[in-house]
Amino acid sequence: MLLRHGLVDLGDGQFGPADILVADGRITSVARHLDAAVDEAVVDCSGLLVVPGMVNAHAHSNENWFRGLFDSLPLELWELGTYPVFEGPAQSKREVYVRTLLSGMELVRSGATCVADFLYELPGLSLASLEPVVHAYRDLGLRALIVLGIGDRPFRETIEMDVGALEPDLARRLEDETPPTWAELEVLIREAVRAYHRPEDGVALAAGPSGPQRCTDQMLEALPGLAGELDLRIHTHLLETRMQAVVGARLYGCTVPEHLREIGFLGERVSLAHGIWLTSSDIRLVADSGAAVVHNPLSNLKLGSGVCPVPAYLAAGVPLALGTDGSASADGVDMFLTLRMAALQHTLWGEDHERWPRAADAWQMATQGGAVALGDQHLGRIAEGSRADIALLDLGSRFFTPLNDPLYHLVFSGASEAVDSVMIGGRWVLRKGILTTVDEPAILAEARELAEGVVARHTTAFAEGARLHEAVRQGWLRALHHDVSASRFIGGAFDA
Repeated sequence: MLLRHGLVDLGDGQFGPADILVADGRITSVARHLDAAVDEAVVDCSGLLVVPGMVNAHAHSNENWFRGLFDSLPLELWELGTYPVFEGPAQSKREVYVRTLLSGMELVRSGATCVADFLYELPGLSLASLEPVVHAYRDLGLRALIVLGIGDRPFRETIEMDVGALEPDLARRLEDETPPTWAELEVLIREAVRAYHRPEDGVALAAGPSGPQRCTDQMLEALPGLAGELDLRIHTHLLETRMQAVVGARLYGCTVPEHLREIGFLGERVSLAHGIWLTSSDIRLVADSGAAVVHNPLSNLKLGSGVCPVPAYLAAGVPLALGTDGSASADGVDMFLTLRMAALQHTLWGEDHERWPRAADAWQMATQGGAVALGDQHLGRIAEGSRADIALLDLGSRFFTPLNDPLYHLVFSGASEAVDSVMIGGRWVLRKGILTTVDEPAILAEARELAEGVVARHTTAFAEGARLHEAVRQGWLRALHHDVSASRFIGGAFDA
């Protein structure tokens, strides 16, 4: 296929007219003018901006039924509803399949061609519950890294909580909780990899220790070796909230990144979602390790988690990617909205404006930064040898009128509605505004029918979460007022 006469992202903030030749799912040539062979389909891209598909480097498709269900709450209180401690109503394979397509379709429509889907499944992840997720991504054609969300610490150890505020039956249930063991989870990972890990076919798996405070050192120490053996990425949440920093200090007697370095967890295979409550030395440590950080600006705002220290990460040379997070914490997975927020959130008073992230930095996070975080160097650019994951945007739309600097329009305009077509692996998944691989109107209609029953099955879970609210709120307040003066946190909302 030959894409001709488009205004093409040539890299380094440069855009110009070029033709793109695609064969066998890859870009084979990019030049000012290419001649078409007899057997090549020619696609006229006049009036279109041609850019690499964006990479959503952190999302949770399992939250899709809860979009628009929760008001702004701190993470630890919000989780009592979205991730119930005691009750985990199971979903049918069809419900999981449709649920996965909901965010997948939105991602494609907002110019994304790949997602890292950090998958939690209640009451527990299994091969049976993983199957419909894999099939949904394959049917849609969206490239996916499915992160197997795991943890082996009981809830009571992972959080600050006022146990005295618990009703006796809740306290007993928390004491009796027995999470799966690392040995059991390792078996699950190996079985899942054998069944579904097919990177070249567009669906890969990764190990997803939920967060260091939710995992034993046995797990965290074993994962790098397992990932090396199976050639997997490791993706975890790191210091998303102030409470997590307090819990980490209680568990380890040092900062969480310091502990992860000591046990050999950090490395180039690792990506770290959020990364807000780090000290200056923590950031240098992450930079030295080669790990990537995934910035999730919208959920950080809704959950009051703090402001990711993006200028400090950029200065330290830490690879940065961009994530939407889940549809219960960001209420959608629109990549252009996320891109715009990432570019604007860090123009803060008190920060030298020369350290503010520029449009090129934000676009880098959404494209090539995502390629680093997902461990696939062939994503995120229009270049010979790259995967043919390409988005076409209508230059005649209001988002590009009048057309000044294409990069600034991309980053600052919120241009999802301008997405005309999306190609993934050389195959049209969205063409002229219509999804070509699934029946979008039928899926949306089915989702509306299924959602009521799924949410209704969580009634007991929501009620039990509400019973835990005050005990967790007291722990959150304790963390809020915790003396952190010994550490210089440069994320969050203060500089101690």
